Amino acid sequence: MLHQIIHQALPQFIIYPKRRTSKETEANMYLRITYGIHSTEKSLGIRINFSNWNASKQKIISLPNHDALLRQTAAVFEQKIMGSYYELSRHGGTFTLHEIMQNAFSEKQENKNTLFGVFENAILNLEKLLKPGQSMANLCKHRTCQQRLMNYLKINYNVSDISFNRISRSFIDGFEIFLKTEARNNHNSAMKMMQIFKKIYRIALENRLTDSNAFAGKKLTFTDVEMAYLTNEEISLLMNRTFKMDRLNYVRDLFIFCCYTGLSYIDLKNLQRKHFEYNPVKKQFFIKKKRQKTNQPFIIPLFQPAEMILNRRVVGWHHLLPDVRVFSVISNQKYNANLKEVAAFCGIEKNLTSHLARHTFATSVLLENGVSMESTSKMLGHSKISQTQKYGKVTEIKIERDTRELFLQLSLIPK
Repeated sequence: MLHQIIHQALPQFIIYPKRRTSKETEANMYLRITYGIHSTEKSLGIRINFSNWNASKQKIISLPNHDALLRQTAAVFEQKIMGSYYELSRHGGTFTLHEIMQNAFSEKQENKNTLFGVFENAILNLEKLLKPGQSMANLCKHRTCQQRLMNYLKINYNVSDISFNRISRSFIDGFEIFLKTEARNNHNSAMKMMQIFKKIYRIALENRLTDSNAFAGKKLTFTDVEMAYLTNEEISLLMNRTFKMDRLNYVRDLFIFCCYTGLSYIDLKNLQRKHFEYNPVKKQFFIKKKRQKTNQPFIIPLFQPAEMILNRRVVGWHHLLPDVRVFSVISNQKYNANLKEVAAFCGIEKNLTSHLARHTFATSVLLENGVSMESTSKMLGHSKISQTQKYGKVTEIKIERDTRELFLQLSLIPK
């Protein structure tokens, strides 16, 4: 009787870090699977600093992209294991945890040529190409797309995988509708998922895993989104406001620092003394480093408003050791939550985030003051100028300034 009860219980999952010795600072993330009285573990292929693991909350702290990737990877593995469990359950009788795992992660050749076989291999290749310290954002997006496809197959086809020959144009169109309805993605987010799906499908085409191209003629178009930014008046309003709670003053200062440097949240968090270089000729400091997201180098003058914040918040920062982080930065989630309070107190209806600060730097600080699109692109660390054009659209203020002199010249022409 006990034997039957054990096998009627569902598999249980726990995520945890594992170090080879207690002295090691880094740990590999694992998924522990428990079925009845037996347990096993599966590596999630993610390595973190052990101090970043919060055991009580079961999450990676201060590294939102790492935590998102961890959850997506674990969800994919759990879905495979649960699919295996239900598949074995349909046949009746009893089975072991070893049989569940073997069925879920079998290395049969036919499974490698399916949608998720090819998808998983593509993700593994991405992981191998990932350099230390590089952003996991792209990897996260691939895992998200993989999970969305799994949900789409389960809900609409009641299967856990599919061969490429069974993927039709209606399947592709159906997935796009699923993304915009069930997954609640906006149009551009859905298009990004479709691009990744198309990329995986192209791998199948190149390896002749399908007889026809179901994506032929399928156009994936993005809509232009006007980037929000703060005006100079709104920046001044923030800078001149004093809050009763110093946590709000501190977060406001970090935000203004980003408005005058264009740093993303993760680049602000990882900003070290060695990234500041002094130019004795120009008698000015420059921030010089690589963007964590793209590994693209950038150089930014330390403008006076940013330097004032640095001097006020990090007294004696010039004398810090090269590898010491300049600012103490809270998690991205808490940072944005505090910024919402700042905006509310100042009567600013825009959503203050590190992205908005970056847009403000591009538009209000640089482009509106006559800095060229090319220089702006370099300071933002963009590899293509088209990326910058999305950030900093030429505003009405700049158009008025650029055409004022021409207007005066033309008005002096005799009629």
